[in-house]
Amino acid sequence: MTKGAPLRWVENRILRRYLRGRGLEIGALWRRFPVRAGVRVWYVDRLNPEGLDDHYGGRLEKIISPDVVADAAHLPVAAGGVDFIIASHVLEHLPFPLAGLRGWHDALAPGGVLLLRVPDMRYTMDRRRPRTPLQHLVAEQENPQAFDRRAHFAEWVEHVQGRAPTDRAFETILGRLLERDYSIHYHAWVDDDVREMIEYTRSAWGLRWEPQVFWRAHFYRKEAVALVKKT
Repeated sequence: MTKGAPLRWVENRILRRYLRGRGLEIGALWRRFPVRAGVRVWYVDRLNPEGLDDHYGGRLEKIISPDVVADAAHLPVAAGGVDFIIASHVLEHLPFPLAGLRGWHDALAPGGVLLLRVPDMRYTMDRRRPRTPLQHLVAEQENPQAFDRRAHFAEWVEHVQGRAPTDRAFETILGRLLERDYSIHYHAWVDDDVREMIEYTRSAWGLRWEPQVFWRAHFYRKEAVALVKKT
């Protein structure tokens, strides 16, 4: 048991009080969120179990078989169709995270909640990467044709895998990751950035959800935790 396990257990008990009815958990892989008895959860991932195992090189044990195979940002759910969405370590994997937030908002019924867990770059493999500002996200959202997928992957290879662009193997590694559409972190944030993104969707787009919980990254929780409720 890790040092922070008892504290995380208490936090999960608090968070699950907000999860009622029927909902989705995106990208659970091998670790589903512990909901209360009687709560119905469908699991969503972009690949089937065999695809997930191959994508991660057979390193994932006890992968949760997804009920729905779909892109996280484009859920096959009717507007207002679910009571909650859980997205733990998902937002940073989306090329257009603001679009993801809008889609999740639209999928929630009034009174529904979104539970987000987003890694804080200061405590993760992203620590050497440049922090992604909100302005960058907005610019890519407003002009998706200019989105440079290769540049995002190149940044990952340089700052996460530690390969300089002048390295002989750089282009080979980059090409392989692009070909596999490997699940990189397109963006790197600290906890304040998560709060800023949510506030942007409310102030700029008028999305009707209210923050209920916001916990900063901490020594035992290397991520921001945010829970918002649709009004």
